[in-house]
Amino acid sequence: STIFNIVNMRFGIGDRVGLGEPGYPCYRQILSALSVTPVRIETSAANRYQPTPEDLRQHENLKGLIVASPANPSGTMLSKEALSALVGCCTERGLTFISDEIYHGLHYESRAVSALEVSDDVCVINSFSKYFSMTGWRVGWMIVPE
Repeated sequence: STIFNIVNMRFGIGDRVGLGEPGYPCYRQILSALSVTPVRIETSAANRYQPTPEDLRQHENLKGLIVASPANPSGTMLSKEALSALVGCCTERGLTFISDEIYHGLHYESRAVSALEVSDDVCVINSFSKYFSMTGWRVGWMIVPE
């Protein structure tokens, strides 16, 4: 799984990684399995159940942030402005920004924005299995900074 690879490449034992809540439950389990501490960041309907820079600033000693847009389970997406603000906040604080874009192409409103549209200093994971209806297959890819 690409998330395992990125976590192993970017974080060490005991590092703390932020996750918006509600969020994909497997992230917590994957981080814990790799001895990385998942940090729950409570989100709100006012922010479409996505973390904000203000939310990040309430948590000390984070090494990274994982977001999904479109998100699972809420289905909400980050606008280009909101995504840019989150990436900027992570850059300022020296955090690794991981964007799970597995649901790109599976939305009904506006186009999903990739984190790569706002910065080259982000990690992006995606999959062929959702977009191309490859039920049962777990074939994915990742883009990481040099």
